[in-house]
Amino acid sequence: MINLLLDILIYSFTPYMSYFFLLNINSKSYIYNLSVALIVDFLILHIYFYNTIFITLFFILRRKIIKLNYHNFNIYFLVSLFIILFYYLVSFLIFGCIGWQVLNVIIINSIFILISYKKDALDIK
Repeated sequence: MINLLLDILIYSFTPYMSYFFLLNINSKSYIYNLSVALIVDFLILHIYFYNTIFITLFFILRRKIIKLNYHNFNIYFLVSLFIILFYYLVSFLIFGCIGWQVLNVIIINSIFILISYKKDALDIK
């Protein structure tokens, strides 16, 4: 839930966009990810079941279909960044136009991916 809190604070008080809650797919259970997605959908964004569908899709891809060694930093970083960029691009194609914020999304989320890999390296499943 700390990632969700950080997302809310960064999104509310800065011009940057962060999607830290998507990084929980690498280390948390599906129930935890589903509850975070429902909180984001119903309480914060008021876009019903949008994030729930994405979390479910990413979780199935991550755990069931694509079997990668996430202990390798390069794979962890690239897959996590791909998930964030895919979510960002689909969201802005549906809800608005893509602007210069894609660079902010890459920079801010890359820094947090580095931090979260260092923190979660032993818990990656």
